[in-house]
Amino acid sequence: MKILQIPTGGLFLDGILSCIVEYMNVMDKSGMDIQVLATNIPEKDVIPKIENSGCRVVSIPYRKRNIVKYFFELYKYISKEKIDIVHVHGSSAIMSVELIAARLAGCKIRIAHSHNTTCEHQKIDKALRSVFNWAYTEAFACGSEAGQWMFGNRDFTIIPNGRDIKKYEYNAKNRINYRNKLKISKDALVIGHVGRFNAQKNHEYLIRVFEEFYKSNKNAYLVLVGTGEKIDIIKNVVKKSIIKNNVIFTGAIDNVADYLSAFDIMLLPSLYEGLPMVVIEGQIAGLPCIVSDTVTKECAITPLVQFNSLKASPESWARNIADISLQDRENNKEMLFSSIRKAGYDIELGAEKLRDKYFEFVKKY
Repeated sequence: MKILQIPTGGLFLDGILSCIVEYMNVMDKSGMDIQVLATNIPEKDVIPKIENSGCRVVSIPYRKRNIVKYFFELYKYISKEKIDIVHVHGSSAIMSVELIAARLAGCKIRIAHSHNTTCEHQKIDKALRSVFNWAYTEAFACGSEAGQWMFGNRDFTIIPNGRDIKKYEYNAKNRINYRNKLKISKDALVIGHVGRFNAQKNHEYLIRVFEEFYKSNKNAYLVLVGTGEKIDIIKNVVKKSIIKNNVIFTGAIDNVADYLSAFDIMLLPSLYEGLPMVVIEGQIAGLPCIVSDTVTKECAITPLVQFNSLKASPESWARNIADISLQDRENNKEMLFSSIRKAGYDIELGAEKLRDKYFEFVKKY
């Protein structure tokens, strides 16, 4: 069975690619040839991560440079390789580009996988909805709200963006080691954010929140994990502020799980999200998470998550941070793990479900 995974946003160290790689790492891939399409110039270290998961990276002319050429090259590749399943990951009906190419190339199983609850290009999305509905054969979503956004009243299957619980659990040694690496004292309060530097993640607001908190909490640090098109803008904002010595940019890293143990609190003031895996990861690690109320409530699978409005002032968010009572993360592990498994976010169970779906579709068609 040949499966082509297509993350339409590109091979970045972001949530969607992380989801694909996590599933591929633990899935029993016997009888399967799984390929991942590079729709962009991949970020450093991305290709080894994919290859180490047991998949192959394939490349054709990049999506954003020339979408017409990309479409025809994708069509030819799917046809030539006789791909059995095209599994497209995205946030809008613009996935039609890949789905139509797959349909015309004779691929019988075309999965549209929704990873968000809205999109940036809503006019294009609306214009493509009818052809999108014609082009896909199976519908996946990371959660119910993401499914309703993408598929409306049509049927869809929820494939939770699972995680390896043992990988993300709180580790006291990592807490010490990574605080030392970041030059942060053991008694400092560390607020963490993991996410690509783009408009969706709302870093400007995050900086304003931390500025307010810092005014009365000088022994506090903000650690920003990730990279992206807006990182230089955010760095310049920080350089001109009172928090310039207390904000740390890690850049792109491939061991987010280790850093989570060094954090005390996670903030996610995103403008929108599908089902943010970083919040799931934070809960596995025992982190209290303050999340914008524009984010799906499905991510709150433990009492560690609280929501706040983006209409509220940064001072309001800062007060929420100050009011959090930090818990014993070591002793709370088993309670948290039980809730996470019950909600379906154990990656081993999810990978088994996804494999079963692939084989079910092959028999169906």
